[in-house]
Amino acid sequence: MYRFEEQTRDRLRELAPSSTVLVPVGSTEQHGPHLPVGTDTTIVTAIAQRAAAAADVPVVVTPTLPYGFAHHHLPFGGTVSLGLVGYLDVLTDIGRSLAVDGFRRIVFLNGHGGNDGAVRSVGDRIVFERELDVHVAGTSYWTCAADALADADLGVGPVPGHAGGFETSCMLALRPELVRRELMPAPEPDLQPLAYSDIPGATIRRAGVWAASDGRTDDSRHASAETGERALALIAASVAGFLAGFHRSVQ
Repeated sequence: MYRFEEQTRDRLRELAPSSTVLVPVGSTEQHGPHLPVGTDTTIVTAIAQRAAAAADVPVVVTPTLPYGFAHHHLPFGGTVSLGLVGYLDVLTDIGRSLAVDGFRRIVFLNGHGGNDGAVRSVGDRIVFERELDVHVAGTSYWTCAADALADADLGVGPVPGHAGGFETSCMLALRPELVRRELMPAPEPDLQPLAYSDIPGATIRRAGVWAASDGRTDDSRHASAETGERALALIAASVAGFLAGFHRSVQ
């Protein structure tokens, strides 16, 4: 695994033709009363670096993009959001830059739900609209690791959810000093309405559901560092496998 920002321009030129470049994308947004606003960025950065280190192919990891499409979080404060079209433009420009650098294999790894649509679309922009001779993949870490997460039955609520048991567990494993345990929401008898807003097989947006849910999907009563580390290991292994398969699919 190579960190993009630690290489010289000449070393990157050498690495580019035979490597996959991995671009983690996160967000800066509210995460309830107890988690830092950089939660998504922290988690996806850790997953990207662990996965790249575990993959048995050469992977160059860029710095994580810490901003995304997060307009639905703006009313709560603590959020910096890009417009959806502007965000897609940013991803496209990142991909174009990497193509000019000589990379032929580009993977965007997403860690924030609001980015998912743009991450899935950026390959069409780069390959077909910009007509660049590169191979582009875009996935969210929970999509890439869906089977492993389903089999794991972590028991902490929706995965990934938002500001609930799953993300709290991951942050307890990665940056426990940033988790305000004394501010965790009290145990609740049911999930927040946000946790029920989707129907399998479709992407649904419902006006008012974020405000009605206090910007969370669930409480954190079952969160633990041990569960977070287990989840991160499972996800990183799945992403590593995906990176290897993608890399080898490009001749």
